[in-house]
Amino acid sequence: MKRNKYKDYLWYTALAVFIICVIEGIFFYHNVENPFLKVTLNIQNAIKAYKIDPDIKQAEALAYMQKSGGGIISVIITYVYCFAVIVAPFCTVGALAVLIRKPASYVRGFFSQRNKKHVLIIGEGKYQFAFIDGLVKDCRVTVIVSRMLSEDTKLKYINKGVKIIQKYGDMSIETIFKSLDIRKFNDIFLCDESAIANIEYLKSLSEKSSEYSDAGNSAYQQIHVSSADNSMAELIRQYYDNLDTKLFDLDIVDVNKMAVNKMYKEHPVYIANKDDNYDVHIGIIGFGDFGQSSLIQGLNMSVLSADSKICIDVFDKDIDSIIGGFMKNFSVDALEGLKFIKEDIYEGKSTGCYELKMPFNTSPDKFGMDGEINIRFFNTDATKLHFNKIFKKCNDENPFTYLIIAMADTRSMANTIIELKQLLYKKGDTCINIPVIVRVKENNDFASIYGEKNLYTINRDKDIYSYKSITNQEIANEAKLFNHRYNLLYDVISGYKKDKNIVVDDKFMLEIENHLKEDALRIEKDETELNNAWHKMSIFDRESSIAQSLHQDVKRWLVYDKKAYSLKDNKEELERIEHRRWNVFMITRGFKYEKAGKKDLYAKTHPCISKWEVLKVEKPDTLEYDYTPYYILKVNK
Repeated sequence: MKRNKYKDYLWYTALAVFIICVIEGIFFYHNVENPFLKVTLNIQNAIKAYKIDPDIKQAEALAYMQKSGGGIISVIITYVYCFAVIVAPFCTVGALAVLIRKPASYVRGFFSQRNKKHVLIIGEGKYQFAFIDGLVKDCRVTVIVSRMLSEDTKLKYINKGVKIIQKYGDMSIETIFKSLDIRKFNDIFLCDESAIANIEYLKSLSEKSSEYSDAGNSAYQQIHVSSADNSMAELIRQYYDNLDTKLFDLDIVDVNKMAVNKMYKEHPVYIANKDDNYDVHIGIIGFGDFGQSSLIQGLNMSVLSADSKICIDVFDKDIDSIIGGFMKNFSVDALEGLKFIKEDIYEGKSTGCYELKMPFNTSPDKFGMDGEINIRFFNTDATKLHFNKIFKKCNDENPFTYLIIAMADTRSMANTIIELKQLLYKKGDTCINIPVIVRVKENNDFASIYGEKNLYTINRDKDIYSYKSITNQEIANEAKLFNHRYNLLYDVISGYKKDKNIVVDDKFMLEIENHLKEDALRIEKDETELNNAWHKMSIFDRESSIAQSLHQDVKRWLVYDKKAYSLKDNKEELERIEHRRWNVFMITRGFKYEKAGKKDLYAKTHPCISKWEVLKVEKPDTLEYDYTPYYILKVNK
């Protein structure tokens, strides 16, 4: 454990002062015959020096030196002693400062954290301090730590109001929970680097929560589990959904997905789409966790029409080792549509490329959808010699409309931006004419450095670890309201169908609009209904509502900004757009088409994952529900 350098210097100085005082006492008291008295007088003088009151005054020491006629050693010791008794009181002041430092930190921390939400953080690893630093700005933080922290680190967080609970050796988390009232925490964050550890903590918390089944405030306690691994996230979903009684609310935190959602919200995919072109071509350079989230979320946000082409080109030198894990986002059957092709670069030189097209001919009945999706994974990165050639070829075939740079090395990233500027510039351009998003880990503002108006930076860690961002409040609240209104309209439309066929005329739209407005006023006064409905939903259905809610920005752009569609005159076309988006969401969550039955969360099948024309024949009663986002859109206009 590191020690505080200031404290080291203080103790060394105090010890030196004590030794000097003792040496001076040996000379001054050498005439005292009683050995016991000689020792005690010496020690007393050394101690009293720290309170500015030594028994051997400076004048007395100098007089004794002159009287005794001592040699050079006696002179040196005496003068050093005179200096030491001046330094001694400062040692006392320093020691007092050290002693009161921790209590003062507790007091300061207490007053700085009053009236804030009380949260608990559990877990070790690279995310722990990011969670603490982000949450302490808005919350009273209690953290359970397993490894020993340095005194400096402890005091740093105590100063900020953080309460630290030390978990020693083989002590179980259950033992700590016995002495900890978890009911007092508004939120609990499980941020261990090991997903398995987080699941174990979650199980322990679930068992602990059952002890408070009658407590009203424990029913909707928020537990946020950090997990960037899709397989682990699926285990967490299944565990929570299988609980007989849910005494807490669960949220799966993926900081990369949160940063990506923020990126697409601030810099929409459709920025570069002009006139009647709705095709999207996204380039992703660097396919780590951020790049993978960018692809999955990007597919959802790239549905600008029912028949458009969505092409995503991925560039990474480790594609061969990455693609296996990434393809687990899809159904195993999707591998039937995956091909490995050779791309010629130079004469005698080629590189490998994995290509996934949807829908694909080998299994048209499994992944039916309108439009076309083409994802290519190139086994290269921007540092390779042949990258420019491949990138230029991709851009020449189909110009990029959106570019994401998520490289780990800052220097390589800077060089890549310079090269891409040359590749993306067209004759007569004064800047890059498509959005280029650069993921940075430091507070680097590449946009200002390069002077490009379409060059943006996104810092995954900046503002992502705030309480508002981690709890996903803004997006979650929108999704809650969206889900509530969707269910409300579902009931209204179902009741409407029983009496007559729906005719989407001005009268019908006005009726729906008034119904939603009345409900909005009621919900504004009491959000309990929203929270109760959200609490009852599976984690998967919540994520579906969030994805649908995020796509409302695209629909708003299509209907009101671009005015490409009319809510009244283009009803079926708008329905097709939403159905295609929903298909994309389901397929990228591992689902496939199964004609018989209904949605099966465990088999991951759904009878509505099909082309629009197939859906009209097989599930005509479901068509109307693809229009509900537009009813909501009109109310929120």
